[in-house]
Amino acid sequence: MGLEKRSNRLILCLAAILVFAFVQSVRGSEEKPSGNVSTSNPAEAKDHQVVIYYFHGKYRCFTCKRIERLTRDAVKDFFGDETSAGLVEMKVLNVDEPENKHFTQDYQLFTRSVIVSDIQNGKEKQWKNLQKIWELIQNDESFKEYIRDEIKAYLS
Repeated sequence: MGLEKRSNRLILCLAAILVFAFVQSVRGSEEKPSGNVSTSNPAEAKDHQVVIYYFHGKYRCFTCKRIERLTRDAVKDFFGDETSAGLVEMKVLNVDEPENKHFTQDYQLFTRSVIVSDIQNGKEKQWKNLQKIWELIQNDESFKEYIRDEIKAYLS
Protein backbone atom coordinates (compact mmCIF):
# COMPACT_ATOMS: atom_id res chain seq x y z
CA MET A 1 0.00 0.00 0.00
CA GLY A 2 1.37 3.40 -0.95
CA LEU A 3 2.39 5.99 1.61
CA GLU A 4 -0.39 8.33 0.45
CA LYS A 5 -3.06 5.64 0.91
CA ARG A 6 -1.75 4.82 4.39
CA SER A 7 -1.74 8.50 5.34
CA ASN A 8 -5.31 8.92 4.09
CA ARG A 9 -6.42 5.81 5.99
CA LEU A 10 -4.77 7.06 9.20
CA ILE A 11 -6.36 10.49 8.86
CA LEU A 12 -9.76 8.88 8.26
CA CYS A 13 -9.32 6.64 11.32
CA LEU A 14 -8.33 9.56 13.53
CA ALA A 15 -11.21 11.68 12.24
CA ALA A 16 -13.68 8.89 13.04
CA ILE A 17 -12.25 8.52 16.54
CA LEU A 18 -12.54 12.27 17.16
CA VAL A 19 -16.15 12.30 15.94
CA PHE A 20 -17.03 9.40 18.23
CA ALA A 21 -15.28 11.06 21.18
CA PHE A 22 -17.14 14.31 20.52
CA VAL A 23 -20.52 12.56 20.35
CA GLN A 24 -19.74 10.73 23.57
CA SER A 25 -18.75 13.92 25.36
CA VAL A 26 -21.95 15.65 24.26
CA ARG A 27 -24.13 12.82 25.58
CA GLY A 28 -22.45 12.74 28.99
CA SER A 29 -21.11 9.60 30.56
CA GLU A 30 -21.38 9.51 34.31
CA GLU A 31 -24.74 7.79 34.44
CA LYS A 32 -25.19 4.54 36.31
CA PRO A 33 -25.01 1.52 34.00
CA SER A 34 -28.10 -0.61 33.65
CA GLY A 35 -26.60 -3.59 35.46
CA ASN A 36 -24.16 -4.11 38.27
CA VAL A 37 -20.60 -4.92 37.39
CA SER A 38 -19.04 -7.29 39.86
CA THR A 39 -15.40 -7.90 40.58
CA SER A 40 -13.65 -10.64 38.63
CA ASN A 41 -14.35 -13.26 41.32
CA PRO A 42 -17.42 -12.62 43.53
CA ALA A 43 -16.07 -14.97 46.18
CA GLU A 44 -13.12 -12.60 46.58
CA ALA A 45 -15.16 -9.37 46.52
CA LYS A 46 -13.39 -6.65 48.43
CA ASP A 47 -15.04 -3.99 50.57
CA HIS A 48 -13.66 -1.43 48.13
CA GLN A 49 -11.90 -1.82 44.80
CA VAL A 50 -11.28 0.46 41.83
CA VAL A 51 -11.38 -1.24 38.43
CA ILE A 52 -9.89 0.49 35.41
CA TYR A 53 -11.29 -0.84 32.15
CA TYR A 54 -9.81 -0.26 28.75
CA PHE A 55 -12.38 -1.16 26.10
CA HIS A 56 -11.24 -1.81 22.54
CA GLY A 57 -12.55 -3.51 19.44
CA LYS A 58 -11.25 -6.21 17.14
CA TYR A 59 -9.37 -3.76 14.92
CA ARG A 60 -6.87 -1.59 16.76
CA CYS A 61 -4.97 1.37 15.39
CA PHE A 62 -1.74 2.84 16.73
CA THR A 63 -3.62 5.35 18.92
CA CYS A 64 -5.80 2.64 20.46
CA LYS A 65 -2.74 0.58 21.36
CA ARG A 66 -1.07 3.71 22.76
CA ILE A 67 -4.05 4.42 25.03
CA GLU A 68 -3.82 0.91 26.44
CA ARG A 69 -0.06 1.15 26.98
CA LEU A 70 -0.20 4.55 28.69
CA THR A 71 -3.10 3.46 30.90
CA ARG A 72 -1.23 0.29 31.93
CA ASP A 73 1.90 2.34 32.62
CA ALA A 74 -0.04 4.79 34.80
CA VAL A 75 -1.65 2.01 36.83
CA LYS A 76 1.67 0.22 37.26
CA ASP A 77 3.71 3.36 38.02
CA PHE A 78 1.31 5.02 40.45
CA PHE A 79 -0.66 2.13 41.95
CA GLY A 80 1.69 -0.84 42.12
CA ASP A 81 1.10 -1.40 45.85
CA GLU A 82 -2.66 -0.98 45.49
CA THR A 83 -2.69 -3.42 42.57
CA SER A 84 -0.73 -5.99 44.58
CA ALA A 85 -3.19 -5.57 47.46
CA GLY A 86 -6.18 -6.04 45.14
CA LEU A 87 -7.48 -2.49 45.66
CA VAL A 88 -6.84 -1.51 42.04
CA GLU A 89 -7.30 -3.77 39.03
CA MET A 90 -6.97 -3.08 35.31
CA LYS A 91 -8.99 -5.05 32.78
CA VAL A 92 -8.57 -4.86 29.02
CA LEU A 93 -11.67 -6.05 27.18
CA ASN A 94 -12.62 -6.41 23.52
CA VAL A 95 -16.23 -5.19 23.20
CA ASP A 96 -16.57 -7.00 19.87
CA GLU A 97 -16.51 -10.34 21.71
CA PRO A 98 -20.04 -11.59 22.48
CA GLU A 99 -19.49 -11.87 26.25
CA ASN A 100 -18.36 -8.22 26.43
CA LYS A 101 -20.93 -6.56 24.15
CA HIS A 102 -23.10 -5.53 27.12
CA PHE A 103 -20.41 -3.06 28.23
CA THR A 104 -21.16 -0.94 25.16
CA GLN A 105 -24.65 -0.29 26.47
CA ASP A 106 -23.74 -0.36 30.19
CA TYR A 107 -21.20 2.43 29.75
CA GLN A 108 -22.69 4.03 26.62
CA LEU A 109 -19.47 3.45 24.68
CA PHE A 110 -19.03 4.96 21.21
CA THR A 111 -15.31 4.51 20.82
CA ARG A 112 -12.30 3.07 22.59
CA SER A 113 -12.59 4.13 26.20
CA VAL A 114 -11.02 4.06 29.64
CA ILE A 115 -13.58 3.68 32.43
CA VAL A 116 -12.85 3.97 36.16
CA SER A 117 -15.32 1.97 38.23
CA ASP A 118 -15.85 2.18 41.99
CA ILE A 119 -16.75 -1.24 43.37
CA GLN A 120 -17.99 -1.46 46.96
CA ASN A 121 -18.95 -4.77 48.52
CA GLY A 122 -18.96 -6.39 45.08
CA LYS A 123 -21.33 -3.85 43.48
CA GLU A 124 -20.55 -0.91 41.26
CA LYS A 125 -21.44 2.35 43.00
CA GLN A 126 -20.21 4.85 40.42
CA TRP A 127 -18.12 5.07 37.28
CA LYS A 128 -16.58 7.61 34.97
CA ASN A 129 -15.57 7.61 31.34
CA LEU A 130 -12.17 9.31 31.11
CA GLN A 131 -12.87 11.26 27.94
CA LYS A 132 -9.88 13.58 28.22
CA ILE A 133 -7.64 10.71 27.12
CA TRP A 134 -8.29 11.86 23.55
CA GLU A 135 -7.07 15.37 24.31
CA LEU A 136 -3.99 14.16 26.17
CA ILE A 137 -2.91 11.24 23.97
CA GLN A 138 0.07 13.12 22.55
CA ASN A 139 1.53 13.96 25.97
CA ASP A 140 2.56 10.85 27.92
CA GLU A 141 3.04 12.59 31.26
CA SER A 142 -0.22 14.56 31.16
CA PHE A 143 -2.10 11.43 30.07
CA LYS A 144 -0.70 9.35 32.94
CA GLU A 145 -1.26 12.13 35.48
CA TYR A 146 -4.90 12.36 34.36
CA ILE A 147 -5.35 8.60 34.83
CA ARG A 148 -3.61 8.83 38.23
CA ASP A 149 -5.78 11.69 39.45
CA GLU A 150 -9.03 10.00 38.41
CA ILE A 151 -8.10 6.73 40.10
CA LYS A 152 -7.00 8.58 43.26
CA ALA A 153 -10.41 10.29 43.43
CA TYR A 154 -12.07 6.88 43.59
CA LEU A 155 -9.62 5.46 46.15
CA SER A 156 -10.24 8.18 48.71
